[in-house]
Amino acid sequence: MSRTFNIAIYAAETFAGETLIRQLEEPLSSGNPLPVCNLLPVSESSASVVEFHGATLECVAAGDVDLTNTEFLLMPSGCSRNAQLMTRAIESGCTVIDASAGATMQGYTVPVLPGLNEYMLAEMAANRYLSVPGSAAASLLPVLQRIHQQFGLSRINLVLMQPVAALGKSGVDALRQQTIELLNGKPVQQGDFAQRLAYNLVPDQHSEGQELSREAIIHGELLAVLGEELDIRVTNITAPVFFGDSYVVDIDTVQTVEIHEIRSLLAEFPEVFLSEADDVSTIADAAGSDQLLVSCLHQKSNYGMDLSFWLVADSFKRGAIHVVELIELLIKDVTE
Repeated sequence: MSRTFNIAIYAAETFAGETLIRQLEEPLSSGNPLPVCNLLPVSESSASVVEFHGATLECVAAGDVDLTNTEFLLMPSGCSRNAQLMTRAIESGCTVIDASAGATMQGYTVPVLPGLNEYMLAEMAANRYLSVPGSAAASLLPVLQRIHQQFGLSRINLVLMQPVAALGKSGVDALRQQTIELLNGKPVQQGDFAQRLAYNLVPDQHSEGQELSREAIIHGELLAVLGEELDIRVTNITAPVFFGDSYVVDIDTVQTVEIHEIRSLLAEFPEVFLSEADDVSTIADAAGSDQLLVSCLHQKSNYGMDLSFWLVADSFKRGAIHVVELIELLIKDVTE
């Protein structure tokens, strides 16, 4: 009989945690879902519940959870770090896959992404700790890495428009309520947010007491995977949409490149959908999608060493896919 695994998910009640749970229910490349015997949802409090394969599971408080018989602890994309919980998990023999905010910037290990540097997986797994890029940059990395490998990159200018879901469920609730208030001519209640979210664009700000801004985390993850020698500039904006991330990407390459070469390169990868020249993908297409949707490929100069494009993706979904693919690789030899 095939072996099964006990998996714990921290921050299971968040959007990223719920997306990861849904991804665990999806078929793997083998056609079957991940062989999960027991799912243990973990939260900072025990007041939440989640659904898994039709069953309702109560979250266990992080301070009380017993991970003795658990093979994997998953930290969903962008969640707050809980170093104490991860340390306890490793000491219990559990392997931690960490996509929490700033995980790749801690300096403990090189971040791993399936399809890009999975040859490092065995070495990283020996320490029972693997970091995974967990910001919205993780969605962009497969495209940038492939261009970098083929033509070399010298500069990346990224403008990222994130949905209010990146602010958590309070962000989604605030946008919904503020939209209703504006449409009904009522005063807008900003709640926990310094700026109105509805019908507005809000640039990233480094708040007092905040260890790292979202721009700093994205910048650090891009450098960690692509290389410290790159000139990377990131602008992060919260857009008045519920789900789905939009990226405006402008890059300089080391070698000359033509548009048809980029189209041919990206066409090799099933997770990338490249629009026709006269078509544009939007976040209406991206929310809930497995794919990276690329459009508006063009060059602004005549010297052939620049490239601009528009990309939309669901970063929660892509982050969950990365984590589950890593588990599949880690257990491959065990289950065969």
